[in-house]
Parts: sequence; structure tokens; C-alpha cells
Amino acid sequence: MSMPFYVSPEQMMKDRADYARKGIARGRALVAMQTATAIVIVAENPSTTLRKVSEIYDRIAFAGVGKYNEFDQLRVAGVRAAELRGYQYSRLDVDARSLANQYAQVLGDVFSTMGPKPLEVELLVAEVGDTPAADRLFHILYDGTLLDEKRFCVLGGDAEGIAGRLA
Repeated sequence: MSMPFYVSPEQMMKDRADYARKGIARGRALVAMQTATAIVIVAENPSTTLRKVSEIYDRIAFAGVGKYNEFDQLRVAGVRAAELRGYQYSRLDVDARSLANQYAQVLGDVFSTMGPKPLEVELLVAEVGDTPAADRLFHILYDGTLLDEKRFCVLGGDAEGIAGRLA
């Protein structure tokens, strides 16, 4: 009888994080920046049919990097959640923070469960507010970490290098 192998939980989480980071880094970068009158989202995308940036709801945008099929499934789920909340309650009850929290919960659950692999995605949920001070940029990492960014946000590709040039 053979002995089952043991992998420490710390090592398993490190391996899953490395796997997700490598998959995301292979993709092309995406940058979101706040301006005086808008939020600008720019993504390098060689495809004319597959979209990395889209609208989820009024004044709320979604952008993703990594594996297209994975972040597009999340985008569709976000659109459905926003539409349902806006229909059941009020259009004013739909906000980027609640959508970003939902995405973070899903990504965190997928990352921490011992499924076949983590999702190879990073997401951005941006909301244009009534004033520039009310604009919101939420960066959601592959492990469910939710970051409230100020001024700009860089996802995928050479994110650290691009962020260094923008700072």
C-alpha cells in the first residue's frame, strides 16, 4: 500500500497563487485612470470581437485581464446581478462597491477551495460618480483580495512597470 503524499496548506496556496499570477502576467495590460471629468480605461487587445472592457450597469464599467472565458463568465454574472438588484429595488441601489464585493467573494471561494485550479483573472469595477471625488476604482485580485484604488489602476501584463511609470 502506498502512502498518500502530503502538501502543507501554505505550500498549496503559494502554488495556486503562483499559477494564477503566471497566467495573468502572460496577458496584455489594462490601465484605468481617473480624470477631472471621467474614468478612462485603456486595454491592449488584438481581438476585434472579444472585449476586455464593457459596461455592467449605468455608470459602472467592468474590465478583466487573464483568461477571457473566465472573466467573461464573471462579467455576465455581474450584469445579471446588477439588473436583478436594479429591478427588485431601485436603479440607485446598484453600485460598484457591492458588485466588487460579490466578485471578491466568488474569486476568494474559488481560490481557497481545493478545486482543480484558481481562476486566472484580475478584475476592475469602476464607477463614475456625480463628482470626481465620488468616482470609484475597485481592483479584484485572483484570490479575492479587493483593493480600493485611487487615481489609477493597472492590471495584468507588466503591471508593476506600468504603475511605476504612472506614479
